[in-house]
Parts: sequence; structure tokens; C-alpha cells
Amino acid sequence: MILTKSIKNTHTEFHSDKLDVTATSSLSLLLCDHRLTVIAKNQNGSIIGVNLYPFLEKEELENILKTDVFINSPHEGNKLFVFNQNFCLVPGMLFDPENKSTYLHFSAPQDGQEVFFDGLENNKTILVGSIDESIFQLFSNYLPNFHISHGSHLVLEYLLEERPEMLNQELSIVIEQNQIYIAGFANKELKLFNRFEVANNQDFLKYTFSVLHQLAFDRMHCKITLLGNLEDIGVQEDVLSLYFKNLVVSTPRTNQNYLIGAEAYKETRNLAAFWTN
Repeated sequence: MILTKSIKNTHTEFHSDKLDVTATSSLSLLLCDHRLTVIAKNQNGSIIGVNLYPFLEKEELENILKTDVFINSPHEGNKLFVFNQNFCLVPGMLFDPENKSTYLHFSAPQDGQEVFFDGLENNKTILVGSIDESIFQLFSNYLPNFHISHGSHLVLEYLLEERPEMLNQELSIVIEQNQIYIAGFANKELKLFNRFEVANNQDFLKYTFSVLHQLAFDRMHCKITLLGNLEDIGVQEDVLSLYFKNLVVSTPRTNQNYLIGAEAYKETRNLAAFWTN
């Protein structure tokens, strides 16, 4: 089997070895701290190719949207997942869509933001997020009728599916570029969810110890599951194992299908390479 990974001057491609761009039926896009990932699927829901772009300026992002082969191919559905610090969880029974911006008051800027929300567990919990209005408009120009969600929605849907296998005290940590999303579960129920930027072992230990303290978890008993590429946050498993007795570095279970060659994207260890909602 040939795994097709091509590094261009401007981006990295993970394409099936017999790529037919015209087979594109839907797109999932992941926007995360100066990186855009474009995942293209055919009508059967199989991934035919992935393009991963770094960028620094808004103009570079617009050029990506103008030129990406999948974005510019005829297709139907578009999902955009935004990974940033602007999000909060609201109990479904208390949520009022007309006041959606109010819920972000303590976690995100209010001015110049496009606010959006999604339900979890049949709207038991509502995830509210936001993105800069100018960036939202940029995607609107090139992706008509797209659905926008916070990246936490992808993370939480996966982790909530994993609850039947969890212990009484468990932290699940998902790595996305230079960020970690930490979910704390007690007796299989979600008790805490937060996001932190991590660059080294010291950062990771600081935030993880803080969460353990908040939940009154025993670090020698609590199971800590890490999903993602440790190199993205500058940490080493052997160092972390000195502090946590029950640490597991794992690969997400998958519900994604790939055409032959495109599965090279799994080498990134990103959650989206294995799981989709």
C-alpha cells in the first residue's frame, strides 16, 4: 500500500493515490491557530484527500480559500470547526438562543464576534463559541451554506462516546496543535472541560495538576488518557510518567474511512484523522 503524502512549498497533501477531485461531495475544515486543514470526502463518506495549510495573515487564509482544489470543486456540505479559546458550556435547560453572546462574557471578547452554538447529548448541554466576524465573512464568501461549530464539539462528542469504558476518576486530554482540551469525568459523568495552550512538560504539568486539584482527584489513582501528537505540545511520555501512575498515550478509535493512500493523514495523530461527527 502506498501512503501518499506530498509536502509542497505552501502546504502538505495527504491524497488517495488515484485522486479524483470531482468525486468531492462534502468538506470538513479545521481552523486552528494559523493552520487550516481541509478534509474532502466522497458521497460514501470516505476521505479522498486532506490538505494542511500554515498561514500567518488573513490575506494568506483568503488565498488558500481561493485556490484549494477541494474548496473549489462542486460539492454540497461544508463544516467548519474553530479551535480557539472562545467557548463555554451552558446547561440546555437554561440556554436562551437570543442571549447566546451573553454566555461568552467571561471567556471571549464581545465586539466584532460571530457567535454560534451546538447541542450535545440531545441538547442536554449547549456549546457556545465565537469567531472574529471578518474571518467568518471570509469563509462565507467561499463556502456557501456552511455549518460552523467550535472544535470542542468534535472533542466532546468523541469523549462522551467513550464514557462506558471509563473509570471512576478519569482525565481525557486531546491535543490539537499547540492546545490541549482536558475533560474530567467522575463516575463517567463530565465534571469539567477546559482548554490550555501548552509548549512543554512544565506547562502540561501545571494545567493538569490544577485540574486534578479542582476535581479532588488522586493523581496516583486517576487514569489520564492522552490523544494526539505529543510533539505538538513539546512533552515526553517518559517525563509525564514520573508524575502520573496511570497515564495512557492512546490512538483514538476510528469511524473514518479512507480511500487507499489518503490514510497517511493518520500520521498526524489528530483526532479528526480518526473521528468525525
